Amino acid sequence: MWNAVSNILTSILPPILPVRPPNFTATPADGATARDPATGKMDANGEYKPSITDVIVVKAMLVKGLRMPAELVGSIVELAEYWPHVTSEVRWGDDNPYIVHSGASHENQFLLRTPPLGFPDWGTDTTSYTKAIPPRPLGEEFSTSDFQKLAKFPVTLLAQPCRRIVFTIRSHDQGWGGSLEDQDTYNGSWTWFEAGLERWCKNSASAPSDVPELRRNVDDNDDDDRQEPSMKLEDLSPVLPPVVADPRDYEFKYDHPLIPQEHLKIQCNKVTERAFITHRVEWSHDDGVDSTDEVAAKELHDVGRGEATGDGQFVRNMRIGDVVTVWGKSRFGGWVNHISSVKVEVYWSL
Repeated sequence: MWNAVSNILTSILPPILPVRPPNFTATPADGATARDPATGKMDANGEYKPSITDVIVVKAMLVKGLRMPAELVGSIVELAEYWPHVTSEVRWGDDNPYIVHSGASHENQFLLRTPPLGFPDWGTDTTSYTKAIPPRPLGEEFSTSDFQKLAKFPVTLLAQPCRRIVFTIRSHDQGWGGSLEDQDTYNGSWTWFEAGLERWCKNSASAPSDVPELRRNVDDNDDDDRQEPSMKLEDLSPVLPPVVADPRDYEFKYDHPLIPQEHLKIQCNKVTERAFITHRVEWSHDDGVDSTDEVAAKELHDVGRGEATGDGQFVRNMRIGDVVTVWGKSRFGGWVNHISSVKVEVYWSL
């Protein structure tokens, strides 16, 4: 049905190609990019990818030119999946992959973040997308209207506009080990990738009252309550993975459980596979797999995905201004995650 609606839409209006400022492109040495399509374009499969301006203009032309009700136009655009999107990507290459070794000090590695949802022009350099932020407690959150005021579009952004997230990951494990029966399957894999989430807050949360050193650290580093989101990298706060207080070391730490989090696990590597494999994983807002459905969970498990990632909750719960992150993981002696590239595409509705 969606293809039929899309064909009707494209037959009414040809692709619109507005001119906008050039995209951010990182230097070749670091191999990281974050792109908002400045103009609509065809992808490798011949599917047209609209820009933000495309979507706004098409809606206006359908409403004013063909006198369609705005509600009907909104439904057509949604069914046609005529959404703008942003792409963040980091590439190391097959010959020089990024390595995530097992071991407490380096088995959880931040890899990539996307621009904040609804703000495709965010970020001016590679650091914005590839630098991990220090763990800090999540404070009072900004409202939807606080972010809507910052948006530079002639339309009001939805509170929860995310429609789809596509992860494309090229990687493999160390190429040996594991149980004999698990080889060439995704069973018993201890190298994988998880999604995370970051968000801007008005301030930092208070430290536990029984850890005065932590409370002092928060108070010393926290400015007065912010009146609007700064949109600065250094002011981002992690939502996932969560941050916990460590009273022994008087500091905050990311809480990375030992085993994969099935609701956040994007993909694991095939066991004992020495060649790079490219996995493409799609999470959509209309996914409706019951997380308690054992048959569905096994189907996801058998292809290396998180067993609880088929319900669409992560996508539906994303708010305007939220940032998606990707973490590389390894566990137990000998397990090594070799990563050639990671790409994240986020589609959202206007």
